[in-house]
Amino acid sequence: MRAEASAGVQRAGRWVGALVALLLAGPSLLAPAEFHVLDHVNLIFHEAGHMLLMPLGETVMLLGGSLMQLLVPLACGAAFLTRGDRYAAGLMGVWAGQSLANVSAYVADARDRALPLITGDPDTHDWWQLLGGWGALDAAPGLGRLLLALAFALVVGAVLLALWGDLSEPVGEGRGR
Repeated sequence: MRAEASAGVQRAGRWVGALVALLLAGPSLLAPAEFHVLDHVNLIFHEAGHMLLMPLGETVMLLGGSLMQLLVPLACGAAFLTRGDRYAAGLMGVWAGQSLANVSAYVADARDRALPLITGDPDTHDWWQLLGGWGALDAAPGLGRLLLALAFALVVGAVLLALWGDLSEPVGEGRGR
């Protein structure tokens, strides 16, 4: 009986944790062009990506910011998956989806360059430089919408992954990883 109560508390804790993750990520999915709590963390990895990939040339350096802010939560999720921890991997997937929503707004803004940048100079907009150089600035809004749709799908899939053990077993039974 005591083990069942403990399992119930653990299950409730996982659901509360998933809800908190959704509360942190949700605003970015609903209003990706606004700055949200997790964007402070994403910005650190974004800027680090530029610095780390600078030796590989201008294009890779420009892509590096967006890539790094996506790769960090995905790499963390992959590390948890290799340990068999679907719950933690799922929470990292929610973060990756939130980060992708942030990138989607940045891509969508390439033509207008209305988002505030830390440099204060709209000519330093990564995606304006990339898409402009490729002659694809008109594709920016549509590409941003596509990335936002992928962000939604990633968050839904990540929540399902995180709660897979709870969703696949009746209440009161052991939790599968």
